[in-house]
Amino acid sequence: MWLVAHQRCWTADRLAKRGLPHPNRCPLCDQDEENIQHLLVGCVFARDFWFQLLHFVGLAALSPQPTDFSFAEWWEKVERQVCDEMRSGLNSLIILGSWTIWKHRNDCVFNGASPRVATALTLAKEEVQMWCSAGAKGLSLLTIRGVG
Repeated sequence: MWLVAHQRCWTADRLAKRGLPHPNRCPLCDQDEENIQHLLVGCVFARDFWFQLLHFVGLAALSPQPTDFSFAEWWEKVERQVCDEMRSGLNSLIILGSWTIWKHRNDCVFNGASPRVATALTLAKEEVQMWCSAGAKGLSLLTIRGVG
């Protein structure tokens, strides 16, 4: 998340600035130039992923909208919209979801995988289960609340 916050992820925009080979379009949506803000909240793939992941825990209304261009601003906005007891779980879910999008993007770029929201969601839900098993109490409360 530090890399995201400091615009240090090796997305197409950073590669282009250094004259390195890079895709002309986002590998997940094939619509816009890839940068970390687009990848995490601007991309139609990402917005669909967030909607479905947040729907899983009963918070679909918090998913990024087409007017959300900054990942940090979106995160701060949704964090203010939940009660204190849900905040820890939501933060864990956003970190986990961001990591899942990044890993799925890398699978598409480096392994030729096809971008599929269903695949990313399956990976995210498996991560949720592992994080909960490892003791992520806030995330466990959020998932129980959402599916209960």
